[in-house]
Amino acid sequence: MTIYIKKLCNAFITDAIVSRRLGGAAVQQVGAIGSLMGGLWVGGTVTVSAHALDWVPNLMNKAVHDNLQPVHIPLAEVRAVRRVFGILTGIVVVELVDGGEFRFRCFNARGVAENMSDLLPSHVMSA
Repeated sequence: MTIYIKKLCNAFITDAIVSRRLGGAAVQQVGAIGSLMGGLWVGGTVTVSAHALDWVPNLMNKAVHDNLQPVHIPLAEVRAVRRVFGILTGIVVVELVDGGEFRFRCFNARGVAENMSDLLPSHVMSA
């Protein structure tokens, strides 16, 4: 399998839960922030092949989150890809045909969104 895109990134994971076994006020605060935001930004690596987008959390995040799972999205399930503003790094929004979305932030987000759009069967990209 040929990988066309591989980037270190932070993915927005809606069900990310910081492990209570770490204890302390910081864990409670991160949990509260996650509740307010509807998820947490979690570090890892995103790869895109001709067939799928995959995100895998880095080792540190695997250690500090409970039941953190990788993400696998077949490109056939992607409706569109766009870049939105983010502080320091842009955010790539992957819109799914079922109405859901997957977001990740990385450097050169505009280029990543454009390159990923070129891999989609319909070659769709929003602004």
